[in-house]
Amino acid sequence: MAAGRSHVPGELEEIGEHECRELLAQAAVGRLGLSADSLPVILPVNFVVDGDSVVFRTGAGLKLSAATAGDVACMEVDDIDTLGHGGWSVLVTGRLREVVDPDELAAVKRLPLAPWWHRVEQRYVRLSMDLFSGRRL
Repeated sequence: MAAGRSHVPGELEEIGEHECRELLAQAAVGRLGLSADSLPVILPVNFVVDGDSVVFRTGAGLKLSAATAGDVACMEVDDIDTLGHGGWSVLVTGRLREVVDPDELAAVKRLPLAPWWHRVEQRYVRLSMDLFSGRRL
C-alpha cells in the first residue's frame, strides 16, 4: 500500500515490486505459466525464492524442456478471501533455466525445497524475476 494512502474496499490497488517480492517469498506453492507447442499451460509447483530467482524441482517433461530451451515463463501466487471478496495476486515473469553448474547445484540442493512427490530423478530449475506485477483488492 502506498505511504499515506488508505486502501478503499473494492478498489483495485497496484502492489509495488518490494512488496511483490515479500509476498512471493512467503508463498510455498504457485502456478507456473509457460507455452507448450504454442499453447498456454499452467502447472502448480512448490518453490522457494533464492535471491533474484524462483527455484523449483522437476523431472522430465514440459517444465524441464522449457528450462532447457531457456523459455520465458511466469509464476503466479495469490491469497484470496472468498467471504470478504478481497485478496492479492503477484505475477513474476522471467526466463527458465536448468541449474547444471556443479557449485550452483550444490547450493540449490541446500535450499528448503522438498518435493511433494518423489521421482527417481529430480532436476532444479530457476525462473529469473525480471518483471513484477501485483494487485490487491
